[in-house]
Amino acid sequence: MPVDDYYKARRLGQREVSQRMQKGLSPYLPALENQVEHLNALNRKSLGVMTIPLKNIVGTATNGRANAFAANFMPLLSPASEFARKWQTLEDSVFKDGVRQPVTALEYLNRYYLVEGNKRVSVSRYLDMDSIEADVTRVIPSPDANDPEVRLFRELLPFIEDSGVRRLWFTREGSVAKLYELMGKTPGVKWTEEETADFRAGYYYFREAYKRVVDDKLSISTADAFLIYLEVFGYEKCWERSSEQLREQVSQLYCEYLRSDEERGVELIMEPNADSQSGGLFQSIFGPSKLKVGFLYNRSPEVSGWMYWHELGRVNLENEMKGKVETTACICEDPEKFEQEIERMIAEGNGLIFTTSPAMLSACVRPSLAHPEGKILNCSLLASYHKVRSYYIRTYEGKLLEGMIAGALAENDKIGYIADYPIFGIPASINAFALGARMVNPRARIYLAWSACSDFDEEHPFADPEIRVISNRDVSAPSRSAINHGLYRLTDSGMENLAIPILDWGKIYIALARSLINGKWGADQSGARALDYWWGMSANVIDIAVTQRMDTALARLIDIMRDGLHEGTVRVFEGQLVDQHGNVRCDRDSALSPAQILTMDYLLENVEGQVPLTENLRPEARALVELQGLRERGGLDAEEFSWSSNTAD
Repeated sequence: MPVDDYYKARRLGQREVSQRMQKGLSPYLPALENQVEHLNALNRKSLGVMTIPLKNIVGTATNGRANAFAANFMPLLSPASEFARKWQTLEDSVFKDGVRQPVTALEYLNRYYLVEGNKRVSVSRYLDMDSIEADVTRVIPSPDANDPEVRLFRELLPFIEDSGVRRLWFTREGSVAKLYELMGKTPGVKWTEEETADFRAGYYYFREAYKRVVDDKLSISTADAFLIYLEVFGYEKCWERSSEQLREQVSQLYCEYLRSDEERGVELIMEPNADSQSGGLFQSIFGPSKLKVGFLYNRSPEVSGWMYWHELGRVNLENEMKGKVETTACICEDPEKFEQEIERMIAEGNGLIFTTSPAMLSACVRPSLAHPEGKILNCSLLASYHKVRSYYIRTYEGKLLEGMIAGALAENDKIGYIADYPIFGIPASINAFALGARMVNPRARIYLAWSACSDFDEEHPFADPEIRVISNRDVSAPSRSAINHGLYRLTDSGMENLAIPILDWGKIYIALARSLINGKWGADQSGARALDYWWGMSANVIDIAVTQRMDTALARLIDIMRDGLHEGTVRVFEGQLVDQHGNVRCDRDSALSPAQILTMDYLLENVEGQVPLTENLRPEARALVELQGLRERGGLDAEEFSWSSNTAD
């Protein structure tokens, strides 16, 4: 009955008014003219008649009849009023024949504000309809507007024009580009009707599953959640997955949604905790008799220096914990089979799995969700998944010492630095090296080359023949001479090695295996934060070996700085730091936090060279860079990270 429905609708409106007033919010429909300065002066574009989501209609264009509706479009006027009678008549008509005439609306930032048709929207919402026909005019934001929402809309607009889909709203910049990538689509190419229908179906079914599982508990948008879903489970035929399957997958991702929520981020564990290395009596009696630990390599340790050092770590783990740990190593060079190999390792009873390349990160996610009993870690920085922990070494600490040696021995003040991939963590190493060189030689300049670039010449990495002191890759393949990695000097008789980094992955593997055996694995997890282990010299996981021919005074200085890094009395990025563009990145009396170091995406003023574009990289380098590259993951906020110098493992 329309009369009864009006009473019910009015009570919903009154309840909305009461709740919003308690929160200090305006209880009535917002007017666009009150939100946007000089609204009438902005350019407009007619979009014609289209179907729009009712939930995206958020207010009115002007203040007219502002008190007639609550903020949820439910009516507020007396049931005895002419307004109420018209509402009831309209409801009866809509119930029988639907909404016959389109409403008129202004679109601003993917939200709609009614010019005409308030009652039709009110009735449609009360009847729990999903969408409505509308004659829409887009209000185009001012081109100089720098509001975050304006930037998000400008990113979204090409997607709307390509796809015709208007339901999405992301809360983070870069999301639209990521969506195109995950869907395998090219921006600027119009979708077919079938493609649009498939996407709408997939998004609709996901939204229904997400609402049932999450139920508006989080601040992230449904589109944000959908993007995370696609990262893990893929877009292919997502519209064909059953409701039960979708709810199960969304449930598996719940912790990832918690982590992505605005109040959660990444926990950096900067030091091992001795408490986690010993178990109690209960654990000694009831804990596992032997832990199976699997290692996944994407290249053979016989040809890859990186994998060779990880293999040494595996051997050290097995030797150190003989009788308690059993290890196996698998080599898989096909990225398409990484996930399959991880699943096989879990099936074979490996309770702890180390994947030793950042390129394997995405392959870890689905197995970790499907098998929470297995603990999976990835050797990378900035892993952003709750169920997959990451681990890495603070290599920049060793680079500080190498830079000091280079600065002291570069007689012409020119020093070469060969970086590998333009990913996070690399700028910290380059800048630490540059700082070390400047400590002993204020005139030192660091000339940068990138081995991942397609035009890189390994025999002649620098055009300037005067660059004689060079920092090259941290590790070398066993088949290569050790002299062409680390820090070396070119002489008339050849290369002279100056310093070689030493990476002890075994100490990380031993500490984490003990943590799991001793029942301390969950002690370091704070809520739904992702967890990154990032250890350095204080944990004895990195050091440098220096040439015996080094000047005694310089060797003594290096020892003093090494001791300071071990003890924590020396901080690499402390004091004024100025980048290549003259921007002050750290004040004279301050120091960068671990999170600021981790997310560093700039180069300091005494570095010559730039971060290369993705298109200038070798094809085999692009996959890793697309995952963790500086440009691809730009805009990372250090505020999303927290850190601990002594947290349980």
